[in-house]
Parts: sequence; C-alpha cells; structure tokens
Amino acid sequence: MSKNQNTAVRSVLVVTLFLVLTVSCIDRLDFLGETKEGQLVIYGLFTDVDERQVVTVSRTALSGLAPRGVPNAKVSVLSTSGARYPYTSLKTGEYELVGFRAIEGLSYALEVVLDGKVYLSKYEKVPKLNAEDVLSFTFDNEPYRTEKPEYVFKVFSETTLPDTRDPIYLRWTIEETYLWPQAWLRGTGIPPPQPPPCFISDVIEPNRINLFDGSGTSTRNSTFLLGRRSVDNSFQYPFFVTVKQLSITRDAYEYWERIKIVINNQGSLFDIPPAPVTGNIFNVKDSEEMVLGYFEVAKTKTTRIYTTNADVPFYLLDPCQFIPSTPDDAYPAECRSCAARAQGRSWTTKAPVWWKYD
Repeated sequence: MSKNQNTAVRSVLVVTLFLVLTVSCIDRLDFLGETKEGQLVIYGLFTDVDERQVVTVSRTALSGLAPRGVPNAKVSVLSTSGARYPYTSLKTGEYELVGFRAIEGLSYALEVVLDGKVYLSKYEKVPKLNAEDVLSFTFDNEPYRTEKPEYVFKVFSETTLPDTRDPIYLRWTIEETYLWPQAWLRGTGIPPPQPPPCFISDVIEPNRINLFDGSGTSTRNSTFLLGRRSVDNSFQYPFFVTVKQLSITRDAYEYWERIKIVINNQGSLFDIPPAPVTGNIFNVKDSEEMVLGYFEVAKTKTTRIYTTNADVPFYLLDPCQFIPSTPDDAYPAECRSCAARAQGRSWTTKAPVWWKYD
C-alpha cells in the first residue's frame, strides 16, 4: 500500500470513529496513527424517530488530535419529495435539526456548502425492516484490560429477524447512563439542601463496530455480544444500557464493514493491505477532492435494560456516603460535583424521560 493510501485509511478511521462517538471520553485515537491534516470530514445520521438529528463538519488535525470543528457551513438535508431542511449551527462544527425525521419510502441526501464549494451525499432510502432485540447482561470474571482476571459487565442481544426474504442490514450503538448522587453537604441552609443527583452517560466500547448482514442467512435468531466494560462503582446505583438498533442500507453496511476490516487489520507482514475507505459524500465540481465521512439514513429501534448493585457479584464501596462529622471539603471532588465525576462525559441533573425501574 502506498504512503498516500495508508494516510487516507488512517484519516478515515480517526475522523469516523471520533465523530460518531463524540459523547465518549475513552481514548479513541491511540491506535490509529498518522492523519493527513486539513481534509474535510462530514458525518451525519438521519433517522425515522423524533430525536435531535446531528451532522458534524470538521477538518482533520495532526496525528492523534481530534478533528477541528468547522462552524460556518450551510448544512441541509434534501428529500426526494423536494423538501429541504436546513440545520442550525451550534458554532462547534456540530449542526442540529430538531422536529424533523426520515419518512419511510423517501430517500434523503445531505448538502453542505462551505467556502463557495458544494458537497453532496448520495441519496439513501429509509429501510423498511427492523429486527427484534431482547437484551441481557452478565458479570463475568475474566481478563479484560490486562491478562489478570477482573469483573466485566457484558451486554448481549438475542436478535430475531423479520419473517421475510427481503435483505436487512443492522448496526447497533450502545450507551450507558447511570445515577450518581451528590453528597448531602451542610451548605448554607438549615437544614442543608439536598443536591440533585447526576445522570452520567457514555458510549460503551466506542471503538467497537456492531454489524450484521441478514441478507444471506436462513437463521432468524442470533445472539450478539454488543459491548463490555469493567465493573466499578458506577454500578452502585441504577445503571441503564440503551441499545439503538439502526437498520441501514447495503451501502452504509459496506462502508462500516470496510472501516471494521481496517481497524482489525494492524498491518502484519501477511495481512492484505486495505484499500482507502471512501464514503458517500463528494465535491460536486471537484471529483478529485477526497471527502471523508458518511451520511447514513436509518430506521431505528431503541431497547433498554438496567441493573442495580444487587446484581453485582461483589461489594461496592460508596465513596460519597454522608458522614455528619466529616468536613465538606474532605469528600472527594466526584461527590461534590457532577462535572468532576463525569470527567468529560455527558451529564445532567434532569432524569431522562425513560428513567423508570422497579
């Protein structure tokens, strides 16, 4: 593989994984190597559910650094019905569309206008099929981060495909959200006010790409390991896992499959050199410009499962247990601040609307 090809592959990996998994603070770039600085990166996901639709526009930075957001683009999603829906810039390189969703039977493309240049994706049609996911979890004592065994939380899906011969291509994303109470400190009130709890979210195994090609199988039921993470005091209180199943087009599946192959191919002497991973976005007037990223359209189904500390096979010590005689500043920072506990992860003090458990 040529030097230019190698650079292109690594650039695609860096920016694709970073943009898709921006909510995670886990190191994403350590193994991806050198990138070519300044390439345009566009990634967007447009779904059929009422949620915030997001497109990210950025340029690649030096090796190991996050892409730099581009805040001054004009971003729109185009429909075969003739409709155009403009996104709003959040001034960080992220663009959002609220109140619109993909409609079954229609196809959509992304248009980005930047510095007088027009970038367009290929049209993708909303898939018709979803599968059924039944989630489960285990706590296993096994090697994970090192060769030494440790307790590992693992999430599985028993997936049932629809009873049809039509092809179906699936991708799953998996996110955790757990409750973390702030310590009830003295403060200035009498009695002291109870601070609201933190709800902290993060992607589980952000470098993992969960894919399934159901087009060539007669098996209707399969079980998949969707994600793992080490067990820590995050499981002290209710811990939810949200699995989003994305039914995607064949082109989108093949794009992610190529990304997955390159990630798994670490370039030994006997490996087949991977080809550059190209997406579906192009410069309308300059076919020679390589634009990284992808705009995918997906039919979506969300499934959740939760666990409590009663499920954990060992005792979890609560570092924030309130002790009346303890000075406020003696508590760890994670007990006094949601931001300190989250350490860059997404957090809020407002419970998600789906936050319900027995």
